[in-house]
Amino acid sequence: MNFIIKEGNINDINEVVEAIKYLHDIIENKEWYVIGFANYDKILNKLNDEAIIVKALYKDDLAGFLIAERHINPEGEMAKEIPKDELSSSIEMDNADVLPKYRGNHLQESLILKAESIYKKYKEKLMYGGKLRYIMRKELI
Repeated sequence: MNFIIKEGNINDINEVVEAIKYLHDIIENKEWYVIGFANYDKILNKLNDEAIIVKALYKDDLAGFLIAERHINPEGEMAKEIPKDELSSSIEMDNADVLPKYRGNHLQESLILKAESIYKKYKEKLMYGGKLRYIMRKELI
């Protein structure tokens, strides 16, 4: 299969939200999949200035997605892991997943590698109730 990975936009919100809800519904252990901002309004409110969507497409079909917030909430759990003077230049990856029929094609890895091409891994830590998370950073010139 040949996939295209590209930045999404406002027209992709409904499809991504439906994919998030579907993926959460089908997972056996719900605590493994923290769905973050899985609603249209929350993504819409953050999309332009505060968040990005990266999507993987097979033909015109959404195969996977990644949502990253451009800013870290200074009151949130992630902010405790980043030096205060770096908060304004940090992002938080909120969600990344692949639809079941496209799994096995390394798409989630490709989506994350796309993010890593912009942000490098800073720290690996158990967070949000014991879930392993990667903290990424990029030096701005």
